[in-house]
Amino acid sequence: MIGIARAERTSTARAEEFFARWCDLGSHPEWAPSMEYFRPQDPFGIGARGVSRPRGGEEASFVVTAVGPGAVYADRTELGGAELTVHHEATPVDGGCVVVLRAWLEGPEADGWSERLGDTVQRALERDLESLALLLEG
Repeated sequence: MIGIARAERTSTARAEEFFARWCDLGSHPEWAPSMEYFRPQDPFGIGARGVSRPRGGEEASFVVTAVGPGAVYADRTELGGAELTVHHEATPVDGGCVVVLRAWLEGPEADGWSERLGDTVQRALERDLESLALLLEG
């Protein structure tokens, strides 16, 4: 596993509000500037599949890999020789929550993908988290 990105933010919004948006897959482009589309093909839940396309990138297949009690959501995107997992977690604190997004790569081509995607994924996680937090806090 190669960690390539991490973004963290304290928010006045509740953890459940973040979780609800993460689980509404089709709405991701409304608050995630990095995404052109995120199209689920199955009913939501672990194992649900679909396709997504980052702005300026190629369409890729994804699968939902985690939906946890509270506020945990993760998906894995197939890249060809590697898989990119993006894990979202919001933990309640007094007055709101702390949100942590992490991304990592696994697979035989993970090193190559890390060199190509690392900075891009880091910037995307930071922008997407900031955008969603501002939306929920507004």
